[in-house]
Amino acid sequence: MIHVTLHEEELLTQFIDARATYSGKDRTGVAEEIMREGFYALVKSLHEQFMRGEISQGRMAELLGIGRLDLIHLLENMDLQVTNL
Repeated sequence: MIHVTLHEEELLTQFIDARATYSGKDRTGVAEEIMREGFYALVKSLHEQFMRGEISQGRMAELLGIGRLDLIHLLENMDLQVTNL
């Protein structure tokens, strides 16, 4: 398990609190949802650039901070195309 500390004055914390209040969910669950949504959105955005030929697979891996082999596994697990040919 990973533990993350957010400070009360951060905008992200305020957003989490507002979303938790609105949805009736607990803060931890909401924070997990937001992190997951952000991660998938980032990967999908970079993947779209890769598919259009704007960035290479290596650059995509670099922007995500992972190796190319890890990127390939990530794309496969997300059912995203690994090559843009």
